[in-house]
Amino acid sequence: MCRQSGFDLCAYIKGTTINLKDAYDREKVHLKHIMGNDPIEFVHRYRDKDSIEIAGFIASQFAYGKIEVFKRFLEALFLTMGKDLRVFVEQGDLRRVKGLYYRFHKDKEIIYLFEALRRIYHDFGGLGSMFRTYYEKDTRATLFKLRKELFDDDDDALTFFFPKPSATSALKRWNLYLRWMVRKDEIDLGIWDFIDRSDLVIPLDTHIFKIGRCLGFTRRATPSYGAAFEITDALKKFSPEDPLKYDFFLCHRIGIGAGCTGTRSPRCNKVCLLYEL
Repeated sequence: MCRQSGFDLCAYIKGTTINLKDAYDREKVHLKHIMGNDPIEFVHRYRDKDSIEIAGFIASQFAYGKIEVFKRFLEALFLTMGKDLRVFVEQGDLRRVKGLYYRFHKDKEIIYLFEALRRIYHDFGGLGSMFRTYYEKDTRATLFKLRKELFDDDDDALTFFFPKPSATSALKRWNLYLRWMVRKDEIDLGIWDFIDRSDLVIPLDTHIFKIGRCLGFTRRATPSYGAAFEITDALKKFSPEDPLKYDFFLCHRIGIGAGCTGTRSPRCNKVCLLYEL
């Protein structure tokens, strides 16, 4: 049955159906060739775990807005940090960041972010070690615990990077970072082994939200944590142990590549890889 629990598990093709799993399996060998269109390309430039962890955090946190714009900023920032990212975080001259900014994040706030990272590495030995300390099977609850630990009652400190508790925020950039750190394949690095892949929640950007609505995975009118959770739950019908393996494929091949609008139309049959070409 293609319809379970109120949503479609299959995309339609001229009177027949194609399973999402089949479409992904057919296309996954090509996905590594489009990493240049994704912020994860910066993370793949590093080989040691410390640098991967730090690069992943920074690239994911600034992954918003136009990709060509935030990539230019990240290029400049990583060049400033040098080859060994942990050395920069722990000992680097943060004044070197002066003059760098991205949209509403000025150099003063970026320096403050690095000061917070420096404290994390001093107190916990790393981002992964800190997350592991507070992790109890709920990534969102863990993130809110981290904020409390780092900033206590300072409501204004780095809320963009370490969000305050919210019932609706989709936490897209943190969920993206967690996907990179937990899953392991040709796209994701998988250097954290203490979080189960099935506990991850999909990074809900505009593309995934539109696709989720089009396929009936969520009926919510606006992006939210609830919508992200529902879409993740729908993907578990295809891969219970690793639902986020479809995220990169859906985002880049269906959302960006096919220009998914969130509404089925005759155009879909011509451009969408979930349809027979």
